[in-house]
Amino acid sequence: MTSTPDVSPTPRALLTRFLNGSGVELGPGHHPMPILFPGVSVRYVDRWQPEENVALFTNVEAGATFTRPDIVANLDVDGLASLADASQDFVIASHLLEHLADPLTQIAEIHRVLKPGAVFLVFLPDRRYTFDRKRSPTPLAHLIADHRDRVTVVSDEHIEDYLRKTDVWDPTWTPEQQREEFDLHRQRSIHVHCWSEDEVLPVLEYTVLEMGMRWDLLDAMFVADEPEGFEFGFVLRRSSATAEPAVLAGKLRLSWQVVAARSRQFAEAERERAEAIRQLARLRALPGFPVVRSAWRMQRRLRQTLAKR
Repeated sequence: MTSTPDVSPTPRALLTRFLNGSGVELGPGHHPMPILFPGVSVRYVDRWQPEENVALFTNVEAGATFTRPDIVANLDVDGLASLADASQDFVIASHLLEHLADPLTQIAEIHRVLKPGAVFLVFLPDRRYTFDRKRSPTPLAHLIADHRDRVTVVSDEHIEDYLRKTDVWDPTWTPEQQREEFDLHRQRSIHVHCWSEDEVLPVLEYTVLEMGMRWDLLDAMFVADEPEGFEFGFVLRRSSATAEPAVLAGKLRLSWQVVAARSRQFAEAERERAEAIRQLARLRALPGFPVVRSAWRMQRRLRQTLAKR
């Protein structure tokens, strides 16, 4: 009899149950996705070697270890050119897409390298709960324009918006200092784009309706699923179904709404449970609670005795 492995029960961790076979994680940095389930082999794709990452990201916690990539690539420029079509069982992108100049092109690249039936595991920060909270969501039209123009370099406008609305901007910077800050943050890869969990769904629908991608939603987690949550995630499968794009997009939207409703119901139940615990704690703190509790117990025993007669 085999023992059950000690795995994290978090919604984030449970989404990894859809990973099988061999695949890649894009941009793991110093937080590669923990693989909790067997039968999974991961290679890592990143722009920088660990030594370069340490020099660039001086604000990470002391002792952090950056993952050494198996494939070195600037995703904005190279995409996944080193990977063949339909060659991967899965692709992981955890807090990656928001850093790219052209997310739609990267999603297309991911769709290209996935085998039919393979999965795309995505996590994104929800702008409402991070340092992006003062920023506006990236409009779909903006993403479409970046994809049309094949943008490969993050613009000064994006960087200035990020610096100003995350309270990094210093009005005393000289033009030379401003240029240095722009170059540094362009290298470090800022949050070029930002969304809330509801604002990403139209982007996914667009990839199906207008870009020829074929996605099924297998599962998702939302901000409310985690205490003090700040991110959301979802698992897409490259569908082999022959349905029309409108049908696939409609199914994707309905699946998203169903999973989101489940999340809200769970969150509401947890809030009610927490409130009940708080109320009970306040009741137990009342001076007369021990006497009342004894009376309740005596009344219950009396009822049980009478019921037996």
